Amino acid sequence: MIRQMRGAWLAACTAAAALALASCGGSGGAKTVQFGQVADFTGVGAAVISYGNAAVLSSEYAINAGGGILGRKVVNVPIDTKSDPADGLIAVDRALATHSIVAVNGPTTDTAPVVVPVLERHHIITLCPCGNPEFDHTSDPYFWRMVPPDPVGGETMSLYAKQLGYTRVAAVFGTDAGSQGDLPGVLFGVRAAGLHLVANIGLTPDQTSYRTQVEQLIAARPQVIFTESDGPTAATFFGELRQLGSLVPIFGTNATLQTPYLKAVASAIGTANLARYYMAEANANAPTSPAVAVYNQAVTKVSGKLPKPLAQWLNNSFVEANYDGFIMIALAMDAAHTTNPVVANNWIPKVTEPGAGKTVVYSYAQGLAALKAGKQIQYVGAAGPIRFDQWHNSFPDQAMQKVTPNGAVISSVTIPAAEIQRLA
Repeated sequence: MIRQMRGAWLAACTAAAALALASCGGSGGAKTVQFGQVADFTGVGAAVISYGNAAVLSSEYAINAGGGILGRKVVNVPIDTKSDPADGLIAVDRALATHSIVAVNGPTTDTAPVVVPVLERHHIITLCPCGNPEFDHTSDPYFWRMVPPDPVGGETMSLYAKQLGYTRVAAVFGTDAGSQGDLPGVLFGVRAAGLHLVANIGLTPDQTSYRTQVEQLIAARPQVIFTESDGPTAATFFGELRQLGSLVPIFGTNATLQTPYLKAVASAIGTANLARYYMAEANANAPTSPAVAVYNQAVTKVSGKLPKPLAQWLNNSFVEANYDGFIMIALAMDAAHTTNPVVANNWIPKVTEPGAGKTVVYSYAQGLAALKAGKQIQYVGAAGPIRFDQWHNSFPDQAMQKVTPNGAVISSVTIPAAEIQRLA
């Protein structure tokens, strides 16, 4: 009976959402355009919510300051998945039943498998910052991903380790769902690059000591550690490793490139050791690009709503990719002359692909002006040119970055995307 009641409730939500969407899909009527943010505002994944906020708020500012979409302002609708698939499903169903959402940023890796199909059924343009490998060859026409699939991180780290002459790799990953979701891609990268995995150590989050695991790592004699966990877990583990005098180079996945994690590790091993031993995998970016300057200006304008310091958001390649996605969607709607996602979705490649006679633009305002002048455009974003494959995946060259505890990039080594794709 409970299952039948829940099924009836979900059906009602679906019908209501479809009605709401149909009522606002065109260009007229509503005074705003609703973009959703499907994210882990609470729960175990909430540590990275500031990165999603930075992307959504900066892109919203850039779009509205540039004139809005078809003269209408973009408003953000936050949808809290609570880092749980079941809660995420309920939250999305409720939001679609009560709002006229046409595009979303999200969901994240932990809830994407159950939430993305719901968004597809409602024809919502979905800019997904998720690495789940099941979306590498998706048939969902509304799914777009501008962050690398999970295996890319492991492949990037492995290729750089090989460049440095390392052959012995240890994997040290939290046993939480988010960290474990990235582990298979890392292990694939190690194998594909011909490296030797000498240890695969799991860390139950937030223990007071990892002495046993530290001793296991030391006995394996790795030349480099590939890692992902939450900040407190990493601080305890690497702090104990430092006490035993056995720090070696540490390569973190892009999920570790967040200020709470970096500060926790720096406090445990020292800022000097963080600079010496730690590097993070990330999208490569081009700080001199006109698009980066526009992004930096936008994120500075909304920095009062973000954790300090500002430096962690400037030239932040993960945030830039998601910022680019909302700019891209807005320009597609302008080009299509409608906010109806069913129509506008088909215009996304038309405003991002290169072509003869196209005007290259680096900002929303510049793109909107060109479209109003009757020109065809190619939007090149802060994260670089957008190159979607047939499954709507696009990722730029990757990088291994040295960073400060505040996330500011000290130095960066680029690993070309073409070289990474040859490992697949």
